[in-house]
Amino acid sequence: MNFKSFIETLKKNWIVSSAITALIGLVLVLFPTGTLKVISYVIGALAVVMGVIRTVRYFKQDHTYPFLFQSDLLVGLLSIGFGLFLIISAETVISMVPFVFGILLIGCGVGNVLRAIDARNAGLSSWAVLMALAVISIAVGIVCMANPFTVMETAVIVIGAALIYVGITDIVTTVAVSKRIRLWKGASES
Repeated sequence: MNFKSFIETLKKNWIVSSAITALIGLVLVLFPTGTLKVISYVIGALAVVMGVIRTVRYFKQDHTYPFLFQSDLLVGLLSIGFGLFLIISAETVISMVPFVFGILLIGCGVGNVLRAIDARNAGLSSWAVLMALAVISIAVGIVCMANPFTVMETAVIVIGAALIYVGITDIVTTVAVSKRIRLWKGASES
């Protein structure tokens, strides 16, 4: 493969992968709730498949070395149960993610309030900034817990917009770089 065909192949691959990235972003922006459900279904299906494999493996072993596969039955059954829960209760699972994230943000914010108080007691001038950031963390955590489904949809839309941006900028960069390489290659050949 010569240099020119190598660069052309590389360019095509980058453009295709960048276009796929932008397309995934567009799907996330246009269908945030549906996308979240599909993700829940896919993870649930994978968990069920893994659980079935582990359960079957447990029953197919010859039990000569039972300690090697003793957890397979339990892990298999739990995986099947978890997978079915994700498939059956996709909306519940989706709404729980921001709620749990909100709890974590509030916990971190409270910890940061305590650090800001310690900073103030230590005479640090930046304690007010630390306190403001802690309060913002707590407020965002409360918003996540108060309206988790909207927060999750918004997060998916933001991720989708970021993927669209990355995909488009990668395409533009690839075209510009390949043009520059062609110019460089043409100048070096003459």
